[in-house]
Amino acid sequence: MRAFKTTFFLCAASPLALIDISQSAHAQSSRLPPVTIDSPSQRPSAQRAPTRRAGVTRTTVRRSASSQQPVAPVPYVAPSTATLGTVPAPYAGGQVARGAQLGLLGNRSVMDTPFNMTSYTSELMANQQARTVADVLQNDPSVRVIGAAGGGQDFYFIRGFFYGLGNASMNGLFSIAPYYTVGANYIERVELLKGPGALLTGMPPSGAIGGSINLVTKKAPDFDITQLTATYASKSQFGTVVDIARRYGEQKEFGIRFNGGYRNGNSPFDRQNDEFGDAVLGLDYRTERVRVSADLGYQTQNLDPAQRFLSFVDTLIPVPPAPQAGKTFVQPWAHWYHRDTFGMVRGEVDITDWATVYGAVGYNKNELNFISAAPTVLNAAGDYQTRPLIGFSTFETVSAETGIRANVDTGPVNHALSVNYSSTDRPNYNNFQAGTVLFSNIYRPVDTPAQTTGTLTARNTATVRLSSVGVADTVSILDKRVQFTAGVRRQAIEQDNFNHLTSAPTSSIDQSVWSPAFALLVKPVDQLSLYANYIEGLQVGTTVGPGFFNSGQIFPPFQSKQAEVGAKVDFGRITTTLSLFQITQPSVITVVGLPLSSQRVDGEQRNRGVEFNVFGEVTPEVRLLGGVAFIDGRQVRTQNGLNDGKKAFGVPSVQLNLGAEWDTPFVRGLTFGGRVIYTADQFVNPANTQLLPDWVRFDLSARYTFLSPWNGKPIVIRAAVENVANSSYWASAYSGVVTVGAPRTYLVSTTFNF
Repeated sequence: MRAFKTTFFLCAASPLALIDISQSAHAQSSRLPPVTIDSPSQRPSAQRAPTRRAGVTRTTVRRSASSQQPVAPVPYVAPSTATLGTVPAPYAGGQVARGAQLGLLGNRSVMDTPFNMTSYTSELMANQQARTVADVLQNDPSVRVIGAAGGGQDFYFIRGFFYGLGNASMNGLFSIAPYYTVGANYIERVELLKGPGALLTGMPPSGAIGGSINLVTKKAPDFDITQLTATYASKSQFGTVVDIARRYGEQKEFGIRFNGGYRNGNSPFDRQNDEFGDAVLGLDYRTERVRVSADLGYQTQNLDPAQRFLSFVDTLIPVPPAPQAGKTFVQPWAHWYHRDTFGMVRGEVDITDWATVYGAVGYNKNELNFISAAPTVLNAAGDYQTRPLIGFSTFETVSAETGIRANVDTGPVNHALSVNYSSTDRPNYNNFQAGTVLFSNIYRPVDTPAQTTGTLTARNTATVRLSSVGVADTVSILDKRVQFTAGVRRQAIEQDNFNHLTSAPTSSIDQSVWSPAFALLVKPVDQLSLYANYIEGLQVGTTVGPGFFNSGQIFPPFQSKQAEVGAKVDFGRITTTLSLFQITQPSVITVVGLPLSSQRVDGEQRNRGVEFNVFGEVTPEVRLLGGVAFIDGRQVRTQNGLNDGKKAFGVPSVQLNLGAEWDTPFVRGLTFGGRVIYTADQFVNPANTQLLPDWVRFDLSARYTFLSPWNGKPIVIRAAVENVANSSYWASAYSGVVTVGAPRTYLVSTTFNF
């Protein structure tokens, strides 16, 4: 049964903050709100006077006389050891934040982070009309969204390495976020760490090498929000989203925020209907020493049919041209219905002025019902065959963590100490049957009769249990101009695999591994940070299959290693970063022998790259966001040396994402924007016999902000066109399959404030 079949859900597309724009400072600005205000310290009318108590900076907030919306002050500012309720403020331009949560190390500013890190704000998501987190990550040159457009599955290549489904963390907990795709409307920050992160975050359920993603949910700010947004997306998707936030109590201790929404209609792909809904409630409570938050959410999506990736029956078949943009080549009766029910609780207690203990626990249940008919291309003419898979899948995840952070001085040396324990338990229940083989063509689809199956019994096919302990210390001297971080994590991995038909055990893993990391950051001047790091990533070791001499052997976890150096320059209103990195990933190869061959971990892929990023304001009216990544992905050691030195598949040598916004001087409140995304050519297979051509996509946008004639509050009208030229292109290649890019898409929305 479809969820939300006749239900009207309301949801919020990243809110327009309710502020009094009648203040003189705002009246003189050509850039009307929205702005995102993350704390009382960011309120335009607030004056702050810092005081000190036992080494902790506190702030008294005095409202200016011109304010027409007085808010009771919060009597504290959380210490540096806290993370809950202390989201780093936006940087100039409001598109990215000044810092992010760095897992074990807590909140760190960009200039005090010895890694390449970007945190995208809810203001950016609202102005770009982002529907999912994947839309947000289209801004980053180090990321490529490799899930098929219109497929309902968002996964990525980060620094040229695969980042799979269900790996993103939400408020620091793995696999609590919706599994296949995540709506953007209830997300405050999308925090992207580039490079491995075993020490910082532990190992996600399916492992991660090139980077990690953390999603921060919205909480009630210190001002009221009552916001309604009407949305439209081509071809005929209409929706409504809502954002409501309040704080209560003498000191605004209690906060409540609801985000929810619903959209339905024909997508930009022909013959496809996309129905999406979510509802998320965020609660929080804060006092001078205690902070507690809770999130309860539900999200569902129904795709009829869902776009799929394409594979090739032979690696010598030339890659045919991409189908016409927006062409649906899968069977109309294929579908992809999934829903997530999730919740989490997190708490922090300042046991002293310099130490904070914290803990969190979360639960997610993901349910999927599907008929998947992924084509296997037979020739350059685009003929294909497919044997549909019909079935269901359920993931139930329990994730938790606890730890302590302390900030102490020993003479001239400051120590930021962190100890953390985390665990994730994720069983997977599923069952499926294969349908009958059918034939069609990616350019001229041939509809066939619908295929179904009998009743399937849920069976446990895999259970992953992860637990780890991490310890780190950041030693700082010379007023934190020199910072050295050292730490190690002990990661335990247990996995049991079962036959999906009989539930009989097939393999089991119970292993542990140490993952050290070191990082140095030097600030010769306040505006310049130089850094270097060594850090590792983890993947579950594979089990040798039948037919080999060492059949049944379970390899230890694969440890990827990164070395990186970089520089960051903050010019005050605009920041640039430059990173040079090398990541090596081990792989399994076959060693020929008699009477049977064997397998061993002796292969290696090496990605070397240079990244340049920019964000902020060139002038108060012009904002930039994006950059370029040059990546040389190579197969260093392969089976029998056959592909040694060849390019790694799915890794373009050049990735460019650059966007700009301009507040026009001739119409106050009118903003124009544009973005270009370029991806160089990429190979489909290890032998480098199939090549996807490079592609470029242009996006345009505009928004107009004005005052409502009936209540004097801002109204924002936004419009955008993605893939303006309606280019047809193969967007990505991974694991021997390719995906198509999204066609021209029109987006329109209007946000009202009450």
